[in-house]
Amino acid sequence: MIAAISLEAPSLPLIQQLIADNRMPNLAALQREGEVVNLDPPFLDGAVYATLYTGQHLSEHGIYSLFTWSAPEQRLRLSHELLSDETLFRRLDRAGKRVLAIDPPEHPMQELANGNVVCGCQFRSRVHLAKWSHPPSLGKELLKHLGKTPRGEETFGQPAQHHLLHLRKILLQAPSRLASGVERLMEERAPDVLWLHMAAIHLAGHQLWDPASVDVIGQSPTGTALLENSLIDVYLAADAALGRIIKILPDNADLLVFWAKGMGPETCRSDLLPEMLERILTPPSSVRASSGNDILTKLRAIVPTSFRSKVADALPDSLSLQLTARLGTIGKDWKVVRAFSLPSDGPGLVRLNIRGRERNGIVMESEAKVLCDVIAEGLRTFSDIDGKECIVGIERPEDHLPPGEKLDRLPDLVIRWTGEQSTNLRGVTSPIYGTVLRGGAGSGRSGNHIPGAGAIIVPRSGAYQAINGRNPHLVDLSATVCAAAGVPHKDLPGQSFLVYR
Repeated sequence: MIAAISLEAPSLPLIQQLIADNRMPNLAALQREGEVVNLDPPFLDGAVYATLYTGQHLSEHGIYSLFTWSAPEQRLRLSHELLSDETLFRRLDRAGKRVLAIDPPEHPMQELANGNVVCGCQFRSRVHLAKWSHPPSLGKELLKHLGKTPRGEETFGQPAQHHLLHLRKILLQAPSRLASGVERLMEERAPDVLWLHMAAIHLAGHQLWDPASVDVIGQSPTGTALLENSLIDVYLAADAALGRIIKILPDNADLLVFWAKGMGPETCRSDLLPEMLERILTPPSSVRASSGNDILTKLRAIVPTSFRSKVADALPDSLSLQLTARLGTIGKDWKVVRAFSLPSDGPGLVRLNIRGRERNGIVMESEAKVLCDVIAEGLRTFSDIDGKECIVGIERPEDHLPPGEKLDRLPDLVIRWTGEQSTNLRGVTSPIYGTVLRGGAGSGRSGNHIPGAGAIIVPRSGAYQAINGRNPHLVDLSATVCAAAGVPHKDLPGQSFLVYR
């Protein structure tokens, strides 16, 4: 048996400090027992789940975000709609292996002949943890054992303190709910593969990283004091749950504890990108100031967060997400659009409207490189309003990824923002294209992803082996699970961290 446990997106410096202070004893014990490996960071953070679930590189699966562009349809699609049916769980199931997976974020609903998958155990979220299970009886069993799953939603925009306190309560309970679910579902017999995601660490990083740095609605001294150390409290709860899970595993179970990305201060400026791009492509006759953005960003700025939350909660989760996807590109006149920004809560993403690739494309492929150069040159003229740089790099995916048949699904340009915190940023300015002011409060998050992928491999049946000829990568995690389960995976690019003799 192998247990693959995702810590999602932790702050590695914070974890190391807590370990040094003897406050995360279970993770510390695994570090001492196993091999700690740094993984190459994903090119785009939003690709990690599809990479884990397929065992393929981003250029092969083509899914870079929850909302991924579909060129043949000229619209955004939800990632799980585009994910191949040939998932890791299906591969294991087809080989007769029993899988128990709990809370795989953004995973499509799939029936397994030999396995069980439940999503929405720790908490439910329309974006990452839609509530479903196969077989359906599994969800009913956990409902009786754990009680009703609480809803932990993240709404972009200015947060209210009472909502952050609500999230704090849910996220502190979530790791224990996960451990209790594992204990319950492993009572009869252990699976061949146990696959878990500690989702609370991820959401806590976004919302509880540094609430004091965000303009929060309805602050009170008592609430502020409760929120101050909430992120640490969630990490400690996760470590306690990790200890419970390890305790019930068979003595010979191999362990793979991993994190696909890190967490740090919020630095995103992608809500400003649509107007920055518009200025470059259709420069005005004179320098001007504006707060213009795409429709989705405008709505987030104009409509209060609380009202948007109520509307979203009143709709079925799937419909709410579909509406968000539609709003991402609504109102565009594709007959004149040469390039457009894609929704992102991290790096800026720009795609060209190329004829023959996009359904309504107008840009000749021979013109694409020149247009990319023009856009990149224009973006580099922008800085934060205080004069500090806002962009540290502009990249093209084909320069950083291996060849793959889905490479053309990806953005044509990826804009890397500076590491300067952006929670209170007023806007950006260019001596050529003028000033773009932020409408509203931006994402409302205090934390966001930074590079920092890694794993702890604890061999108890197999033996550790280093990756040969290159740096370790996320695809090696999927290959390791296959190797541990005795399932062929030569068609996948990953190498196994474990060898069995």
